[in-house]
Amino acid sequence: MLVLVVAVLAALAIYESGRGWTGVGLEVFKAELAQVRAELTAKDAELGLARQQVDAAHSALQIEKASQEQLAARIRTLEAENARLREDVLVFESLAGGAYAGIQPGFKINRFAVEPDSVPGRFRYRMLILRQGGRVEAETKGSYQLLATIDRNGQGATIQYPAEGNPAASRIAFKHFQRVEGVFQLPADSRLVSIEVRFLQDGQIRAKASASL
Repeated sequence: MLVLVVAVLAALAIYESGRGWTGVGLEVFKAELAQVRAELTAKDAELGLARQQVDAAHSALQIEKASQEQLAARIRTLEAENARLREDVLVFESLAGGAYAGIQPGFKINRFAVEPDSVPGRFRYRMLILRQGGRVEAETKGSYQLLATIDRNGQGATIQYPAEGNPAASRIAFKHFQRVEGVFQLPADSRLVSIEVRFLQDGQIRAKASASL
């Protein structure tokens, strides 16, 4: 009986000891797991912040790139406008200096230029129509027309701008000179081969010019 009691007491002692160690191990594991989860949460937050910074930097680069492109386009536009203004100055200096004195009265088209626009098949044009020679007392009234020679699928054709049914769109009135600017659209699947501009009075051609493409 004594031996049996000792054995039972030893077994209980071993059981309690084992349960205590097991409880300690579980609490340690729980603490480690909580710490790892906390570290994971912190790393997730850090990663999210880093991604936001990368996105912000990328957006800033895109904005900066777009701003640089807009600035470069603006510079090109200003350079082109300055070049046209310099040409205007030369023309007007010639007029003011009497360079046309003694010249037979008439008209002239200067600086006729045609350039592709941002829209496919659309072109921009500009020109300066001058009245030269003789005394200018009355206002000049007339109109202009563009004659575009095109190639469309191997077939040639000539198109008039503005359209013949809309003559008012091309009427102009001036005393010494007139700047003219505008756009025209080619038909789909067509290519501009050549273009000529004419200044007319009472149906008569007074001046004409061609533009290089």
